[in-house]
Amino acid sequence: MKSVRVLLAVAGNSFYESVRHRFFLLFAVFAFTAIYASVLAGVMAVDQEARVLADFGLALMELTALAYALFTASSVLLREAETKTIYLVFSRPVPRWAYLGGKLAGALLTAALMLVVMGGMHLALLALRGFGAPACYGWAVLGSFLKLSVITSAAFFVSLFSTSAVSTMVISGVLWTAGHFVSEARFLADKAHGVSAAALKGAMLLIPNLQLFNARDAAGAACALPPAAFAAAAAWTLGACLAALWLLSRKEF
Repeated sequence: MKSVRVLLAVAGNSFYESVRHRFFLLFAVFAFTAIYASVLAGVMAVDQEARVLADFGLALMELTALAYALFTASSVLLREAETKTIYLVFSRPVPRWAYLGGKLAGALLTAALMLVVMGGMHLALLALRGFGAPACYGWAVLGSFLKLSVITSAAFFVSLFSTSAVSTMVISGVLWTAGHFVSEARFLADKAHGVSAAALKGAMLLIPNLQLFNARDAAGAACALPPAAFAAAAAWTLGACLAALWLLSRKEF
């Protein structure tokens, strides 16, 4: 029970620091500007204005939250190690799993807040253009959050063996991009032969299939995320956390 209180305290402190950090304000301003740009793009779409506004806005929301989540995940542990804060934390009876879980929870809470705020801004801009909320809007935002959960936990893992925050963000960004092309990679693996086929199939085991969470690509009731999507997100997040915890336990703090 005490460890759970420690986790919640770390999560609350991490969330508070993220929200008051100057970068959060910068990303909030960027999000508003980017979503407003989607309105201008929608005007040029004429007959498909509502669809363009919805898709462009959701994509920009996801990318903005992703940028901030990766910045937080790639720098928080490195910054605390450089400032010796992490040594002070572990000089007390703080379980490493509670510390790591709290940092991840704080980052995800920040990402969720950003999605909610940007979602409200997006819907307000749509209303100004005379459009209602797009079909399955909530599922699309939830799918974006599940993606962020997977990639943020992976970024924490990468940050524990990466040499810098920049390299962590680059590796995580490559993983994010590759996760949207898993179906194409499977097609190539089926067509390939020999060593290349084995290499592709092996790589796919390490890459999360982020296409599972693209609710906005579907229409009507089909956009509801299936239980398999939640199970996959939980499995990938938990796996990355356990791997990160293993690396953290091997470090001499």
